[in-house]
Amino acid sequence: MNTAILRGIEVLRFVGESDEPVTIAEISKFLDIPKTSVFNIVNTLLSENFLVINNPRLKSYELGIGVFELGSLYLNKAELTKISSSILENLSNKVGETVFLAVANDNELVYLDKRESKGNLRTTGNLGSRISMYSTSLGKAILATYNEAQLNKYFDEVTLVPKTSNTITDKALLLENLNSIRERGYSISNEENEEGLFCIAVPIYNRVSQVIAAVSISTLKIKISTERIDEYKEYLTMAALDISKKLGYAKERLY
Repeated sequence: MNTAILRGIEVLRFVGESDEPVTIAEISKFLDIPKTSVFNIVNTLLSENFLVINNPRLKSYELGIGVFELGSLYLNKAELTKISSSILENLSNKVGETVFLAVANDNELVYLDKRESKGNLRTTGNLGSRISMYSTSLGKAILATYNEAQLNKYFDEVTLVPKTSNTITDKALLLENLNSIRERGYSISNEENEEGLFCIAVPIYNRVSQVIAAVSISTLKIKISTERIDEYKEYLTMAALDISKKLGYAKERLY
C-alpha cells in the first residue's frame, strides 16, 4: 500500500473535517506525521488546488476547489447513469439496435452503460472496458468538442494505431473529420474500430456546458442507409439533449 497516497488522503480528510483552517504543526501533531513529510504533502496538494492557504501569516490551510472538482466528477457520473437509464432503454427499443453510454478517461473511453438490441448484433464493448477515442464514434463525438489546446494535448499523448483498414491514423485527416462532425452535428465510425460495425454518436453535457459523456447507436454496416443515418441522428440528438437538460444544460444544440 502506498504510504504517501494514504497520508495525502489523511491530510485532506483532517483538513476537511476541521472547523477552522489548520497549520502544518497541527496536521503533524494530530496525524502523527513528521513535519517535513506534512510540508511536502501540503505543497503537493497546494499545487493541484486540493488545498489553499487561508492565512499567509499563520500559514493555515483549508480545502481547495480541486476537491470540489474531483467530487463533481463522481457526482456527474452517478447522476448521469441514473438519469440516462430509462432514456437509453427507450432509445434502444425505438431503433432496435445496441446503445452505448461512455465517458472519456485518460485519453480513452470507458463504457458506463450498454443496452443490447433484440437483434443479432453483439459487440465487444462491455461495461467498464476501455477503448480508443479516435477510432470510435463515441470518442470522436467527444473529441469534436475539444478546443485546440485540448486536441494538441490529446495528440501529444496518444499514438494513432490502426484497428481496421478504415481507421483514421493521420492527424490532419482526423482533424478534418472532427470539423465535419461539428458541422453535421454527429460523429460516425464506419468500420473504423471493428469490422462490419457502423456507429453514430453525439455528446452529452452538464450544467456548465462541459462535455461529460457520449451516447451511440451501433449497428451492422450492411443495414446502413442515408435514411437510417438521418433517423438515428434525430433520435440520438433528442436523447442526448434530454439527458443533458436533466443535468442542467441550457443550450438547444450539441455542437
